[in-house]
Amino acid sequence: MTKFTRRHFLGTTLAAGAMTISAPAVLHAARVTNLRFANFAGPNAFMSTDIFRPWFDKIEAASEGTLKIDMYDGGSLAAAADVYDAVRKGVADLGWGVTSYTPGRFVAATVCELPFEAPSCAAASAGLWSTYEAGLLDGFKGVEIMAVMSSGIQLAHATKDFRMPADLKGERVRAGGAAAARMWEAFGAIPVSLPASDIAESLSKNTLTGSMNDWNALQTWGIMEFVRYHVDVPLGSSPCFLTLNKDTFADLPEPAKAAIKAHSGPVFNAHWAEKLDGENARLRAEVDKMSNHAIHVPDAAAVAEAHAFLEPMRAAWIEATPNGQQVLDLFRKSVEEFAKS
Repeated sequence: MTKFTRRHFLGTTLAAGAMTISAPAVLHAARVTNLRFANFAGPNAFMSTDIFRPWFDKIEAASEGTLKIDMYDGGSLAAAADVYDAVRKGVADLGWGVTSYTPGRFVAATVCELPFEAPSCAAASAGLWSTYEAGLLDGFKGVEIMAVMSSGIQLAHATKDFRMPADLKGERVRAGGAAAARMWEAFGAIPVSLPASDIAESLSKNTLTGSMNDWNALQTWGIMEFVRYHVDVPLGSSPCFLTLNKDTFADLPEPAKAAIKAHSGPVFNAHWAEKLDGENARLRAEVDKMSNHAIHVPDAAAVAEAHAFLEPMRAAWIEATPNGQQVLDLFRKSVEEFAKS
């Protein structure tokens, strides 16, 4: 039998105590879950640095040390058109995307693509979330929905001078979705479906005359140097989503789940819209000061005339969309309520 001296006893006791003290730290570290975020915007893009990274920092802080979100920028984890399925299949744990990159899949969400319906990203996002909560948006299956939101309000931009979208009759114009394409057809233009990342190249090759984007997209995707003429009318926006893999979410510790839930839905939408509307206002002010750019703001009569002209297009959208009239009515009601608030 080994004879224990006081020295042996103290050494053994201290070692055991150290293990006991360090054990919670080890267990705590083992509980940290790293989530992979599929982000098709570049690492230095406004969406990455000013919207998503600060928001994920808040979620991490609220998760009590159980969660870390790693951003895979520039489409390195999933291309823009593949994000929804990448999250559903577990290639990515969470991701954001634009529904117009998968035409025909999210039909009712295209309500925010209708022109002249919402004046801001915040208003359109409120309208979209209301229709989602009412169970009226199709296509959003197989994932945890953290948010359904609107892009920035899209305006018309072109390489040639014009005063209203109808002035681009016969020209090839990038359309941001199916409803937008029908709008350009009604105005006599030729709609072209392109992801935002391809617009600048097409403009540089003169295969496009114009595009519809918010100011942030012009800056992010290098479109600004090719389009010098801008018509500031609210031509709708693109529905966007922020999703999380179901199995990933189910396996998270409760503090991580609670942090994600607390920072999703209207809470995220408010952050998203405040940042995006603010950035668009800032960029518009910058462009307005540029001597080689011209921003035209149509008067109320011209806007009302264009809105009335597009009534057949809206009627066709209602007919082609499941519960179309109900979706549009609720969207409009939510936009109006947001304006009052």
